[in-house]
Amino acid sequence: MTANAAVQPALLSFTVALADEAPGDPLDLVGHDGVLFDGPGLTLVGWGSAARAQLPGGLLDPAGREALSALLDGIAVHDEVDRPGTGPLALGALPFDRGAPGTLCVPRVLLGRSDGQSWLTVVGPDATRPTAQEADKMIRARRSEAGGPDALVSVSIPCLEHRPGPNDYARAVARAVAEIHAGKLRKVVLARCVDVTPVRVGSPVALLRRLRSPEPSTTSFLVPVDGEHFVGASPELIVARRGSTVWCHPLAGTTSLTGRPEAPSASDRLLGSPKELEEHRLVVDAVAAALRPRCDSLSVPDQPEVLRLATDARLSTRVEGRLAEGLPLPAVLELLADLHPTPAVGGVPRDEALRLIADAEPEPRGFWAGPVGWTDRSGNGDWVLGIRSVTMRTGYARVWAGAGIVSGSDPEAELAETTLKLRPVIDALAQDAGPGAV
Repeated sequence: MTANAAVQPALLSFTVALADEAPGDPLDLVGHDGVLFDGPGLTLVGWGSAARAQLPGGLLDPAGREALSALLDGIAVHDEVDRPGTGPLALGALPFDRGAPGTLCVPRVLLGRSDGQSWLTVVGPDATRPTAQEADKMIRARRSEAGGPDALVSVSIPCLEHRPGPNDYARAVARAVAEIHAGKLRKVVLARCVDVTPVRVGSPVALLRRLRSPEPSTTSFLVPVDGEHFVGASPELIVARRGSTVWCHPLAGTTSLTGRPEAPSASDRLLGSPKELEEHRLVVDAVAAALRPRCDSLSVPDQPEVLRLATDARLSTRVEGRLAEGLPLPAVLELLADLHPTPAVGGVPRDEALRLIADAEPEPRGFWAGPVGWTDRSGNGDWVLGIRSVTMRTGYARVWAGAGIVSGSDPEAELAETTLKLRPVIDALAQDAGPGAV
């Protein structure tokens, strides 16, 4: 199907509240073909496809975004819960390249949970309002269908292929620093990937269980794309919108949480580092600059906070605004098009940084560092960065990590930062990999 509402069959949508506020682990419902978005404040897990929305020009395609809006508006909605995340939703992952084609899915069945309330949405040309017994039967049937062994096979010595190799990556960083000193740009995020080919790779669901276990504050996602699965536990929100309120939570500036007990604390290292503070401020300033023309008010804290993850800590700033009154509210995908890629994964200035990224990185990023999330017919939604992630298929997985390069960057330190970021994901793929595997 396309996103053109004129060629879609008439679709009906029914959303009903569930009496059970926590109907099991949502990962038990994902299976091989389901989609999951599981953040600290909202869980969405869907299966089946009522419609697929194409964005031929990616986020840079206004016609594609309008067609998606028309698709959702064309669904006859019966919503007894009526809150963000209910009713028909479009979910999925989009490529890092903001002009690359993308696809979002409107699930046939969607289970949602937020603030102690759970609901079930069904969408289809013949959809009817499910009774409580029917909703329970649908969830039980899906759990049975999606179940089965999902343990990953641990491999003591997986085959790891680095792209680019560590020495080439350090040379690319040195080149980027030279261009920054020459005044060509102020910041660029350079990434490297590792292709992991264990003897066997287990299910995407099992991998996600391992990724999210040490990181309960992250947003877990699992999206089937092009015969593969894009799986991750992202710590970074690009943008969220609820009515006229919009917020972003960019991260930039990283330090390891491992080290000698007598070493300065992670907070002291980050907040006392001019290099890390500069890297972070460039991201926050760019986010604020993108939002300010659309907002009547915008709150941008002067000082960042420190977010602690399992293996590293990062500088973080929550930016929140009130969208301007008297103007049509921009949908979350329109805001996302303004913001992505932020300097957290791109650079400053954006076009020059993207040129250097394309030249320095031997492989396209694909979905890594692209947006992952959802939108509803009112233009609400949440979109996180597809980082701390894996693109996987049978017998193969690709893992990415990047580091922000500014004038004070040291090539060896930036290489070490990417190694630090790669390790939790590769460990989730091959738990027994030795300390020198990355």
